[in-house]
Amino acid sequence: MDVIAEAVELIRNATCPGDHDQAWELVGRAIEDRETAAGRGFALVRSPDPAERKIGCDLLGSVAQVEESLREPVLLAVLELVTAETDHAVHASIARALGCTGDERAVPELLRLAEHPDEDVRFYVAWSLPLGRADDAVIEALIRLSADPEDEVRDWATFALGTQCQADGRAIREALWARVGDQDTEAREEAIAGLARRRDRRVVPHVARLLDNGGFSSNTLTAIACLGDPALVPYLEDFEEDQGVTDALGECEPASRAARDAFAAGLAEALHARLPELDFGVYGEICEPGLTLAACGDRRHWSIERLRDRASGDPVHAAALVADDLSPTEPASDAA
Repeated sequence: MDVIAEAVELIRNATCPGDHDQAWELVGRAIEDRETAAGRGFALVRSPDPAERKIGCDLLGSVAQVEESLREPVLLAVLELVTAETDHAVHASIARALGCTGDERAVPELLRLAEHPDEDVRFYVAWSLPLGRADDAVIEALIRLSADPEDEVRDWATFALGTQCQADGRAIREALWARVGDQDTEAREEAIAGLARRRDRRVVPHVARLLDNGGFSSNTLTAIACLGDPALVPYLEDFEEDQGVTDALGECEPASRAARDAFAAGLAEALHARLPELDFGVYGEICEPGLTLAACGDRRHWSIERLRDRASGDPVHAAALVADDLSPTEPASDAA
């Protein structure tokens, strides 16, 4: 029996979560041969057997993650399947496969599935959204899912709302604050990180507690860098410096930020002098740390911090590096 047929048989006769885990392992092995896995997946999603449809969706979603050329055919095949599907397990695989395509045309169906009674379906909706879109309907769905009774659904929805989504507003912040005291550790940390990314100063004591307990992720460090609060410096100094800690300290220490801002100002002057016709600007994103230099109608970008490192802190040298990057004789890629 080949691995795909074995996966189908496991799902058809599943009696425990371990059977589903083993089926996933077999799907992972099957997509090592992408062409065969895709062909079998497209055939299986048309099967009258729900176990075959489920594995078909799992194959197609997994292939779409690694094969960009197949994402649109996978999207269309899965959307065609969903119109008449009634099996909850297949719905869960549909939600995951739609997310794997990364295509915004999947959003309306994901929004419909967000109301599904099955927790696995809701989990994969939370896992799939926002697919680059943050309109009112997506935000409202994520807010509802962030209050889901199931821990894993709340965790993923809070991560999507707080970190993957760049939108801000009262409803989003209220939803994140509602999770700051969550019983689930991961949902709680995601909520704190989401508020820190939005530079909500009220979250500083909660961030300090996370640091004090040593329980934080790289995502949290990025959020701390966005928050940039000097009160967090003593907590960060207790940790061995890696890139995440260094970046967070650089944003939280007033002297470090002042030096970075002075470099940015000096770079602007040097660029005006060297390239007087260049259309450029320096800006910061509310949900991302650091500053960005944008030029040529926002088509070219450089990290101010990385430019500063490349130029050893010399804004005149940094301006020369930007000029070199923009030169038609140089490769058209940003080194910063």
